[in-house]
Amino acid sequence: MTEIRRLTDSCLLVSTDDQATLFDPGFHTFQEGEVDLDSIGDVTRVLVTHEHGDHVNPDFVKWLIDRKKDLVVYSNQAVADLLGKEHIEVSTDVPSGTEAEDVLHEQLPNGARPPNRSFTIEGVFTHPGDSREPAVSAPILALPLIAPWGSVTGAVEFARKVAPRQVIMIHDFYLSESGRARIRHMAGNALADDGIEMLDLDWGDNLTF
Repeated sequence: MTEIRRLTDSCLLVSTDDQATLFDPGFHTFQEGEVDLDSIGDVTRVLVTHEHGDHVNPDFVKWLIDRKKDLVVYSNQAVADLLGKEHIEVSTDVPSGTEAEDVLHEQLPNGARPPNRSFTIEGVFTHPGDSREPAVSAPILALPLIAPWGSVTGAVEFARKVAPRQVIMIHDFYLSESGRARIRHMAGNALADDGIEMLDLDWGDNLTF
């Protein structure tokens, strides 16, 4: 059995029989009070796509480690350097049951394109971080829809390129609840023409299969 739980923004918890993997523990989830952190439960590993604070918050990572001392954080070298300043160890290896693509973040308004690691776990779920460069996706894709570096149109084009069966909307913190629903509906209608289903998961919702 696999369960995917949306927390906020790009932070998701994917639980299988063997692992409970937390993706991108950013400051929105940790600081804004939208999710009861104690409801997250046991986390066995953390996967971080890139170094931006909305995807990795050192205090959040420390909080997770305090709950489970042998927790392993996996990411790229940029994140390892960032968290190393906080005395948090990061493995740049690709963990068992996981595939990774090292790509670039989409171009920011200042022109920067930081390194970004896309993760696919158990052949089931892909989290691309803030990149539309990954070449492959598992059947379920976390799809960043609202960001200063991209558009809903660009997100739909990316999903069509990698052709998952289903997508979960991420990167939507600055939208209201009604705004998130509106964007999910808009993108979902566009993707339905390609046989891709938009899963209606808002913050705190989960999917079990």
